[in-house]
Amino acid sequence: MSFFGKNIKKIRVIKALSQQAFAELFSLKRATLGAYEEGRSEPKIDTIIKVANYFSISIDDFLTKEVTVNQLLRFNGGITTDINQIVKASLKEIPFVNSLNSKLFVENFETSQSYSALPTIRVPVEGNLDFLAFMVTDLFMVSDEEALFPNDVVIGESRDSNALIQGDVVVVLVNHELLIRRYTISDKGYKLLTDHTHIPSIDISFDAAIYFWKVSFVFLKRFPKFTSKLSVKINELDTKLTQLLSK
Repeated sequence: MSFFGKNIKKIRVIKALSQQAFAELFSLKRATLGAYEEGRSEPKIDTIIKVANYFSISIDDFLTKEVTVNQLLRFNGGITTDINQIVKASLKEIPFVNSLNSKLFVENFETSQSYSALPTIRVPVEGNLDFLAFMVTDLFMVSDEEALFPNDVVIGESRDSNALIQGDVVVVLVNHELLIRRYTISDKGYKLLTDHTHIPSIDISFDAAIYFWKVSFVFLKRFPKFTSKLSVKINELDTKLTQLLSK
């Protein structure tokens, strides 16, 4: 029997995650996660890989030994109570494409596929994936005064097109341009949409040189627009009215 179940339970405790929250991270059922933790079932290899990569722990360590707090917090030394080290350990350095270096990045990446010349930013995301940060520069993904605005920052994971699903928001490098669009496909090729009603879609053939980063995190440069208490009450009343009418 592997240490997988014991390790994921330890991770949940340290990260203060419920079984439901942890299961949803990896598209699992809560009961399935419970079976792993109790040793009643062993996970599939793709689940092991996802969890190990997400927490930056080797698969061998995950399966053959009990992971340590140091590994989970990614400290360089022993356990520490130094708040600066704890904060630093929870932030990930990610290459950053902004309005100043975007053109240079496009020119270099199409030949080198390297991020080496980019500056980095520290952001509170976890995982050992091929992340890249992009600054939004237009209003093409705005609808009803919501969504992505200039100076917002999106974090994308490099993905092949076969790993995307229709409707994913992606950063796209194609035809020497870097764009943020909504991914769809047609019989003829990729169809890249905007959420802005007056901006036309872009059609790209399947054989074009194209790179995708699926947007997984968004950092807003403004105060988010929260639903008002009045709107919440109206929605609650509407729901109750619908329930009464259905009886």
